[in-house]
Amino acid sequence: MPVQTGSSLSLQRGGGDTGNEMKRFATVLLLATIGSSAALAASAVNKDSEPRTLVVTEGSTKSDLVIAPSETVDFCPSGCFVTFPNGDRQALTGSETIEITGGKAKIN
Repeated sequence: MPVQTGSSLSLQRGGGDTGNEMKRFATVLLLATIGSSAALAASAVNKDSEPRTLVVTEGSTKSDLVIAPSETVDFCPSGCFVTFPNGDRQALTGSETIEITGGKAKIN
């Protein structure tokens, strides 16, 4: 805001360190976004000694997700339907963990 002092004009600035506050806010926002996207993906772990296949349907797209023995995969970040090795079908929101043992899937 311009302020007249004597015969000259000078600008007064607000207090604080706005530049550093903006950088801090942007960093926190970025970290929160990264953390939340990882937390919103379903995961599946295959504890069997042979590969297992899940059929994942997201929207109108259907795909086979082959999970190797002892492998853990993240998938389904925004909700999907999954058909398990035994033929059961389940809707997922994206926060579940699926454990495959003995050809059967269990949702945690």
